[in-house]
Amino acid sequence: MGAVQEHFDTLTTAGPEQLAELRTLGDIVTFVAGVPRTAGREAASGGASGQGAPAAGDHPPEPAGAAPCAPAPDRASRIGRAHAALTALPAPDPLLDAYAPDHGALVVDDGSQLAAHLVERLTGTGRRVHTLRLPGVAARSSDVSDHPLTGWGTTELAARVEEILTDRIALVVDVTAEHRGEWAEGTRRLAHSLLLARHVVGPLSAAAEHGRAAFLTVTRLDGAFGLTGVAEEQAPAGGVAGLVKTLALEAPGLFCRAVDLSPGLDAATGAALLLDEAADSATEPVQVGLDVTRRVGLTVGERPLAERLPEVGVPSPDDVLVVTGGARGITATCVVELARRHRPGLLLLGRTPLEEEPDWARGVAEAGLRTAAAASLTASGEKPTPKKVGRLAAAVAGSREIRATLDALRAAGSRAEYLAVDITDQAATAAVLAPHRDRVTGLVHGAGVLADQMIVHKKASEIERVFAPKLAGLRSVMAALSGERLRHVVLFSSVAGFFGNQGQSDYAMANEVLNAWAASARRRLPRARITSLNWGAWDSGMVSPQIKAVFEERGIPLIQAADGARMFADQFAPERAADTVTVLGPTTPLSSRERPAPAAATVRRSLAGLERSPLVADHTIDSVPVLPAAVAIGWALGAVEHAEGRPAVRLRDFTVHKGIVFDGTRPDECRVTMTPGDGEVKVAVRSVTADGSVRPHYAATVVTGPLAPAAPPAGLPAPGTGRDAAGLYTDGTLFHGPALRGLRRVLAEEETRLVLECEPVATDAATGATARYLAGTADLLLQAALVWVRRFRSAAGLPLAVGGVELHAPLTSPGTFLVVVEPVRHGGPDSRLTVTACAPDGRVIARFTDVSVVSAPQLAAKFAG
Repeated sequence: MGAVQEHFDTLTTAGPEQLAELRTLGDIVTFVAGVPRTAGREAASGGASGQGAPAAGDHPPEPAGAAPCAPAPDRASRIGRAHAALTALPAPDPLLDAYAPDHGALVVDDGSQLAAHLVERLTGTGRRVHTLRLPGVAARSSDVSDHPLTGWGTTELAARVEEILTDRIALVVDVTAEHRGEWAEGTRRLAHSLLLARHVVGPLSAAAEHGRAAFLTVTRLDGAFGLTGVAEEQAPAGGVAGLVKTLALEAPGLFCRAVDLSPGLDAATGAALLLDEAADSATEPVQVGLDVTRRVGLTVGERPLAERLPEVGVPSPDDVLVVTGGARGITATCVVELARRHRPGLLLLGRTPLEEEPDWARGVAEAGLRTAAAASLTASGEKPTPKKVGRLAAAVAGSREIRATLDALRAAGSRAEYLAVDITDQAATAAVLAPHRDRVTGLVHGAGVLADQMIVHKKASEIERVFAPKLAGLRSVMAALSGERLRHVVLFSSVAGFFGNQGQSDYAMANEVLNAWAASARRRLPRARITSLNWGAWDSGMVSPQIKAVFEERGIPLIQAADGARMFADQFAPERAADTVTVLGPTTPLSSRERPAPAAATVRRSLAGLERSPLVADHTIDSVPVLPAAVAIGWALGAVEHAEGRPAVRLRDFTVHKGIVFDGTRPDECRVTMTPGDGEVKVAVRSVTADGSVRPHYAATVVTGPLAPAAPPAGLPAPGTGRDAAGLYTDGTLFHGPALRGLRRVLAEEETRLVLECEPVATDAATGATARYLAGTADLLLQAALVWVRRFRSAAGLPLAVGGVELHAPLTSPGTFLVVVEPVRHGGPDSRLTVTACAPDGRVIARFTDVSVVSAPQLAAKFAG
């Protein structure tokens, strides 16, 4: 079975020592796929399925990777089906000084206005800017170091990039915004992006040791990664996301982001948004889409993005489906199940010539083919080199597998025929399909080739071998068929593209193109089933128990052949006709990214116009708006939550140094500085005065560890009892205006426990909001503390410190909730209180501990005013 089979033989007997050498799950996947990553060997294979090694030149699919998807009642409950979905993202939180000032930037100039505006903005910051000008793009600015390319050759690209990297570069932005109108041009540009990444990943990784270093790509599809359907010729641009997602896994020290801008954004706005993305304090997500109104990421969901369900039934014996790569491997397994259920006619395309078996191989079992091949070569006077022996044995094994597939299909009731053709040759493909063109009603595109290698070692020839069957092959077959007759088009893609996968950058890119193409084709062929299946990792019985155990430790089951074939055939059900980009398999990506250690960082909080926000405008003392302490708490939580990519639910030691007063003296912005420590992040909110001095405003520590469960208060009164709380806002107890008046009723008012009924207060994200925290609603807890001080200490007060904040449930949910105020101590000018927000049934939502309220006689008059 050749070199790949030998690799599988090694795998099935691998012991603990060999497994210990596989440092990441990505390494294991490549090992399972039969392609040693360090060797960079090309293989056409069934991939992680372990289906065996086809003869050289055949293109069966290589599903790799795994995907988070909704569970289904399959043999392993974690094997299921999900769909590409868009998830709303908060705005980026740009760092104050994201890149060292002595490092320059490189912009790939594709001739677009976006590239021009991007260069203009970068040069405006005083940063050194280099442009790598693509072939045919006219020279523009004289303020940059311009490096033109006269052609697409790899030698010239390497020379130009080497020139640029003599300068210290920390930011590379590859712009693909000018669509040139041809599929071949798009795929060539895609390969060029990968080769660019190969040349810059090393120097960028070195720069990352001294601060942020970044690789960004920018496309102008639809602001949604092409998933809403773009022109077919634009689909190749969608492949750069696969590159960036893979680069993020292979070079975890780099900031990596693939940004897709909607054409509705003008170039100047797009350039500004792109630089905000490049400076974002959050390293995740790697893939971001931006249109005029929203910022989105890619995730999985239970429903397909397509809203309309095409009226297309299951295949019937009257249908004829072309199947690329379908005579062997996983695709063959799948179409045999399809034949059992629906018996369509099948035309299988592959490169292996289906010839009569040579005399030396007749009657010889598969295990003895290499020996028989060597003997035949010796008998003919040739030297039996391993390469010659392997080629002869693989050819026989391949032909046998094709015949076995044809026999299985015919036994299942399908009319099946094998056509030997190189689908990357458009003329040959058209010729071989011409006699069948008017009968073909569907396509299953399962062809694929692997040439696994880390990006830093990628070669142009490897990229071409991987792109050709997936991309050129798809175009060749589609060009040979009548689009008007097609009812079923199913593509074999992979979660290697959906999530990225170490060592499979070109494969990830090609599969991301298939996803964008499927969304595009759905718009062109609205009455057809158009689905791109992003397969997870398969198991064909050739994976050792040790490797399976490693997958199990990560909670990643392999797709069993029978399950995968069943899920493929299920995909042809009428109710699945709207599925466009579908994920099939386990729920966890195969490669995980190592997060770099957190570093000190500073982000801005603009104060411009904030006094017009209801939260500030209605937080007025003596006719002057004052920033609520709840907003500063939200800033601290939000900055850490965004930067670390996980919910911030605990804070301690919040202190007000000098509040921000909107009396005409406030600064234009504040700077929120985060300093990570052992399981916590110290946060300081400061401003810089006109003379350059720093003024502290607030400080807090966000604790990043887990939050212990909170005991619910006992014996709470029922909502709707007690007395109306409206008078608290008019009698000098509270100073808050209408937008902040969320206290509804006083349910219990003893010194040991004050209980208030509240309604949430809606505020915008700019005024201190996270996924679980809204500053306006949080302010009600501080208002309740002021009510306790006025009621039981006969004084007006203001909160100056909070010992701790715990968010046990979202403080963002609608509906009535209760606030319980309990004294901790009272003495001197301040009172210390515990304030708990809970649901009517007592479940704790949030708790503020050691709330320090300072009392001052003059406040009563200011509140009453």
